[in-house]
Amino acid sequence: MLSLEEYISKRKREDKINEYDIDARMDNMRICVNYVFEYFNQYLNIEEMEQKTFLNEERLVKFRNQLEMYDNEIQEWLVNIYDVHEKHIHRSIISFLKKDELFFLYNKEEEFRSCSYDAYAQLIKKNAFLKGQTEMLFLFIKDFHRIESEKEINTPSVFLTEEINEWLEKTWNKYKVNIWAFATDYLSRFFNDDSLWPLKHKIKSNEEWQPYFYDYKQKTNLFNLNSLYTKISKKPFIKGKKQYLEIIFMYIWLHSIWGDEENYWEEYRTKVVNSL
Repeated sequence: MLSLEEYISKRKREDKINEYDIDARMDNMRICVNYVFEYFNQYLNIEEMEQKTFLNEERLVKFRNQLEMYDNEIQEWLVNIYDVHEKHIHRSIISFLKKDELFFLYNKEEEFRSCSYDAYAQLIKKNAFLKGQTEMLFLFIKDFHRIESEKEINTPSVFLTEEINEWLEKTWNKYKVNIWAFATDYLSRFFNDDSLWPLKHKIKSNEEWQPYFYDYKQKTNLFNLNSLYTKISKKPFIKGKKQYLEIIFMYIWLHSIWGDEENYWEEYRTKVVNSL
């Protein structure tokens, strides 16, 4: 539930009120006063509030604190669902989104919109209360994309080349797409599913927990980049950047996924990175 200040701020945005417009100050004053009446007479259900127990309020506050990274409107939506239906619906949505290996490359409204429709079709089966909630699903998915992309762990802490680092920065600034976040997520999936590895890229291991090791010293189609690039090459920030992607993949694989006890990165950098 929004506070009075949050509610007024929300209504001002919806009505596109310019509080600094001197000529409209009388109208703005009347509208803002109406917001206050609207808040107490319509938005707040006094009887419902009186019925809420202290323990329930404490439970909701604790849950809301877990959602502080989301926009206020989304927090309100999730808390209301939790209050009425006792469901952490955001967990189900996130679980659905994590199945999409290209999620971090989304940058168009229609991509997020299509994703929200797919999520709705899947989630409505066990969550009937989501009926008519595609718009909130859409807003949640966009906000989750923003939050995950902005995480500090997804910020490259290494200088690869001036061109690559500039590409990463420009892609984020223009499209709000974090290539590093995408690469990290993609390689994590790749590491955990050796069925994605071409046969000649598999090295038989003696470890019970992992029957094969990935041969990252292969010369072609590293990390299944050929098939991946075919899927994503039409995106304006990806077209022509296949070699850049391979370099980023190799760095993350050696420094964050597998390890580099043999110091292969230096050999790779000399042969590939320095030749750009």
